[in-house]
Amino acid sequence: LKIISKITSPTKGLICYNGRIASLLEVGTGFHPELTGRENIYLNASINGMSISETKSKLAEIVEFSGIGVHLDTPVKRYSSGMLVRLGFSVAAYLDPDILLIDEVLAVGDASFRNRAIQKIKDITNSKNKTIIFVSHNLDSVSQLCSKTILLDKGELIKFGETDKVIEHYLDYHNIVKDNLTGYK
Repeated sequence: LKIISKITSPTKGLICYNGRIASLLEVGTGFHPELTGRENIYLNASINGMSISETKSKLAEIVEFSGIGVHLDTPVKRYSSGMLVRLGFSVAAYLDPDILLIDEVLAVGDASFRNRAIQKIKDITNSKNKTIIFVSHNLDSVSQLCSKTILLDKGELIKFGETDKVIEHYLDYHNIVKDNLTGYK
């Protein structure tokens, strides 16, 4: 994901993609700790290719979705990891990306925010020509959000296909009894 999002350069080969990429890979990635939440929204949006006028037009939605309005003008170094995730996800979701990369950062947010985030991801994936690359060990989230799934083990491709079939393979691969899993149906 770090190579796709241009955080890290590949040691060989190249990544080709078409469209705007937004990523939410680590808590606080792309935020400057001394800047306020508001300033970091503009900074992060700008880094990800959004114009100032686009950011201004979406600022109220980003702030409302994040739920950090009261703390918007506080430096983010004073934010909890959950607040950083909410702000980071909110900016990434409102960038209107063609490709959205999400690593397990949603595990940090509270249940209410996680539910809103999952619904937002569903809304994005229901839009035409949108791709989400979602990396998680949470089978319930994978099942809810993904129509296709890739199972990797130590960088090796183990299985690719319909999500339910890949999850079944994963459970068999690790000798996990489905009844022992909470949340997975």
